[in-house]
Amino acid sequence: MKPIRKVCSTRNAALRLVSLCALSIVLSACSSSTLVAQLPQSREAVFLESYSPTEVTLKAKGIGKDVEAAEKDARKCAVYFIIFNANDALLQTPAEKEAFTSQQEAFFTDENIDNYITFMGNEIISKVRSGENVKVEKLIRVNKGKLQDDLSAKGLVASKSALTEAAGNPFIMVLPEVPKGESPIAALQRNPDVKKGAEVIESYLTQRRYDVKVPEQKDQLNDLIAAKKNVKGLAEDVSYQLALSIGADVYITYNVSVEQGSRGNKGVVACRAYETTTARLLGTETGYSPERPGAPNAALIEEAMNGAIDRVLSRINGYWKDDLAQGRQYKLIFRITGNFDDPDELTDALEDVMKKVTTKRKVNIATKETVDMVAWQNQFESESKFFRAMAKEFETNKDIKKIGAKLKRINVNRKLMLLEIINS
Repeated sequence: MKPIRKVCSTRNAALRLVSLCALSIVLSACSSSTLVAQLPQSREAVFLESYSPTEVTLKAKGIGKDVEAAEKDARKCAVYFIIFNANDALLQTPAEKEAFTSQQEAFFTDENIDNYITFMGNEIISKVRSGENVKVEKLIRVNKGKLQDDLSAKGLVASKSALTEAAGNPFIMVLPEVPKGESPIAALQRNPDVKKGAEVIESYLTQRRYDVKVPEQKDQLNDLIAAKKNVKGLAEDVSYQLALSIGADVYITYNVSVEQGSRGNKGVVACRAYETTTARLLGTETGYSPERPGAPNAALIEEAMNGAIDRVLSRINGYWKDDLAQGRQYKLIFRITGNFDDPDELTDALEDVMKKVTTKRKVNIATKETVDMVAWQNQFESESKFFRAMAKEFETNKDIKKIGAKLKRINVNRKLMLLEIINS
């Protein structure tokens, strides 16, 4: 028979163990409840303006048992809106959203949210009592730039430096909208409001560390126009041709106007971003300034442009991420000047060559004189190496040898390759 003292000691130890386990479960449940409570109760917010290249101003609603708690919830709601719900939300892909979900409770602590709020108005815009809670609406400014940097540092979104290392910094060109056939450079030179619009966009982009291309001479277009003289429709779009000719990855067009309102003038601008190699529209946004009596046109245009370009830039970033999956993109224009008996035979042989050096390709136009193609590749570090690989394949392909064709370079830049197929 075991001693009574030993049995009691064992039983007490077991009871202490059970108590500790129960306490641990309770603490864990409380901790989980606390973490869940960190997420904003309200998800209602409205974008007002891009206050600066790094800050945006919102009207955000918050819910709480009193005004103080509701204001804290509004601050979280503003940050949540920038991350998830804005037109240019920081989390854009399903993978990014899934990665953030595992950390979101800890992210939305009051202490962490305060890092991103640069201003909250004293005035309560609206206040509504609902049961035991109160809902308030406040003017809140969020440091979107810092928020983006912190998400990148945590590995939740791709950082700009990582994208730059993988695909190179995208070159962006800025041009005013003009009727087809007219020169956007002339519009920049003759209209100070148009010039101001370009300056605001270029300043915004350079602050975000993008490479900005500034077109200065229209004669850069000569080779492109000559190469595409047999392709209808494209020769009239000077903005598109300029972007191609100087190697821009993306080009932004815009228009500006100053309108008379009931309380003063206001600036109205529209921005559109295009993928250069295909002229595909990536995004379009409109921006407005408040009505300000006596304000100069330049100030109104700058205020309106900040809102539009911030949202367009998010579309460019989305394009940039998608482009990485397929490789670097090029516009290839083959001008056929040699005498070949069967043009179809040459086109088929050209397709075989391109399969060897690209990951994907799309023929836009093929005639007896011209083949217009968009191609993606991720094997070669530069456009020069890419061209040399194509030329080598031309030399070794048996069908190319049979018809006696040779590849000649006319002009090669970052996005555009003007090539000539001649008799060998």
